[in-house]
Formats: sequence, structure tokens, C-alpha cells
Amino acid sequence: MKKRIPLLRLNYARSEKKYITDGLKEILDSGHLTMSKKVSHFEELFAKFIGVKFAVAVNSGTSALEIPLRALNVKGKSIIIPTNTFMATPLAALHAGAKVIFVDSSKDDLSIDIKDLEKKITSNTVGIIPVHIGGVISTQWNKLKKICNSNKLFILEDAAHAHGSLINNKKAGSLGVAAAFSFYPTKVLNTGEGGMITTNDKALYKKFVTLRDHGKKDPKHNIHSELGYNWRMAEINALLGIQQMKKVNKILYERRAQAKLYDKLLEGTPNLKLLEIPEKIKSSYYKYIVFVNKKIRDKVKKKMKKSFGVTLPGEVYNKLCHSQPVIKKNKNVTIKIGNQSFKNAKKISSEQLCLPLYPGLKNSEIKYVVQSLKKTLNEFI
Repeated sequence: MKKRIPLLRLNYARSEKKYITDGLKEILDSGHLTMSKKVSHFEELFAKFIGVKFAVAVNSGTSALEIPLRALNVKGKSIIIPTNTFMATPLAALHAGAKVIFVDSSKDDLSIDIKDLEKKITSNTVGIIPVHIGGVISTQWNKLKKICNSNKLFILEDAAHAHGSLINNKKAGSLGVAAAFSFYPTKVLNTGEGGMITTNDKALYKKFVTLRDHGKKDPKHNIHSELGYNWRMAEINALLGIQQMKKVNKILYERRAQAKLYDKLLEGTPNLKLLEIPEKIKSSYYKYIVFVNKKIRDKVKKKMKKSFGVTLPGEVYNKLCHSQPVIKKNKNVTIKIGNQSFKNAKKISSEQLCLPLYPGLKNSEIKYVVQSLKKTLNEFI
């Protein structure tokens, strides 16, 4: 019997809806709709969860990238970014005035390719933005950090996928000078729209807070000391974030349990490659990623939806940043250094499939997805 498995369900229990509606009434009654008690409380909860001293709530994950880059004074300097990321990563750097150099990906963990990174560092390079694709932190993080330390480069984590991801029991968001999280509805934690910056650096934290609010150091006085912007988070979004923090451990437990079941059911499947994650890394499983032959990838997606009612979520990512029209015509972007082909990123982008994975997805539905995928693969191979 054909089922319908959507790419995402947003599940809120009755008690959670009551908490949100009660909180909304509280916000409306308070007369403070933005940057008040809820935002502060959300920041405190998130900082404690990540294990850092400071967290700054903002209106999007893109803002959470741009603010640290501005605070780090990257204007005119080069930043190294993987081409396999969402466009928010290079766009944030470009809006901050940086020059972008793209780097290839690692076939093993989808993160920055270390060898290519070393080739791309120039005298003008000041930092890198590693992206924890699908929730997986680079397996070569220590080597990555050593290279950055040797070349005096900062590390700004793009942790949009990595709420709760760990390497050697240390959480994403605590590994670099700062980190950017997204709370878009598809993410591990969501606030509708929103983002968060984390850091242990007090001086940077103060800059983040200033830039977020039109460059005002003190929100009580209309004195602007920096060229900031309106990157504030509304109280309603923070309320949703607080509600998410109440069940963050449950969310992560569910996602990891679902991934474990997929691993078990898909092991040994012909013409399918699983993404192997070493024990030292615990993914948030923002995405459950597998790989098939690029010639059939899109056909598999269409067949799964048409014949079995299974809608597969978007890849991470099916269009590499260096190939985007807005990037190609931007004079502040370096796409080629030497004989650069981004061969690993191209292979990853063209062969990956992401399977449905989210809280509330039943084991029976996962088994149905796997059965449907195996039948589909048999048809095309």
C-alpha cells in the first residue's frame, strides 16, 4: 500500500502549543515585542547547551555569519569557504567586504579538503569558514586547527546544521573563535526564522551585540558607534526557541535513533554507499546522506515520489556555490587557483541523496522508505 512520507513534519504536542500560546499572551501583555526577556533567556539556554560563555540571538543564520565577519574586520581580506555549502556562507562574507576563495570538499566527511586548503592560503587570508555539512564535524578537525594556528587564521564555524553535534565530546559552536547557527524551520532546532552566534571571546561578544542593534553599544541610548544593522531577534521567535530548548535532548535522541535504524536497514545495499561517521563524532543528523550513481540520482528521487509517495528532502548541496551566476560575475571571488576542478565537491553534489529524518517519523515509515529505495534502485541498476 502506497504511503505518503513528506520531506518534513513540524510536530507540536498539545502541551507545547499551550506553552507557546501562553507565552505569546505574556509577550503581548508586556508590550515588549523584540529584544527583551525571552531573547535573553533563549541566549542563556543556548550558551549553556553549547558550552560557551556567550550567545547572541539574531534574525537569521545568515546574519549570524555576517556579524562575526564584520566584527573580525575582514573587509578587503580573503576568507576560505567550501564551495559545497548554502549560498548564505559566501554571501555573508561578501556583504562583510571580504574576498572569497573557494575550496574543495573532503570525500570522507564532506567538510573542507585539507590538502586543497593548504594550497589556497595566501598572505591576504585571515580566516576560514568550515561547514558542518549535514551535522558532521570534520574528521580532521585537529589538523585543520593546526593549519589555521600556524597561519594565524581564525575559524568561524558555520554550524547551521550542527545543533548538538560533537567531536571528542566537544560541541559544534565551541570549536572556533565564533560560530553561526540557523533556526530556519527545516533545521534541527527552529524558531520560524532566526539565528545564534556563539563565542567565548568577551570582546567579540560585545561587538556582536553592538552590530546587531544598528551599532548601538547601549540600547538605552541613541548613540551609534559602529556601522551596524537591524539584525535583532523578535520575542516571539525567542519564545519558540525556548520551547525547542526544553526538548533539545529528545530531538537529538530521536534523530540519532532514526539514523541508526537507517544504517542497519541499508547496510550492504547494492549500488548504495552510506556516509561513514567515526565514533569520535556524533552528528546531529540534520540530514541522513547516502550516495548513488549520479546518472540515476534524479530519476530515483522522481520515482520515489511518484510510485511510493516518498518525498526526499533537498541535498546538501546540489548546486555548488562557485557555479552560481551571482558568484561567477563577482570580482571579489576567486574560483580557480591553478588547475582547480572541485572534483570531490562535484562528486558529492551529483551523487548524494538525503532520506527523510525528523522527530515524529515512525520506525514503520523508515522501513517503508528503505523498502521503496531498494525497489527503486533495483529498477534502475
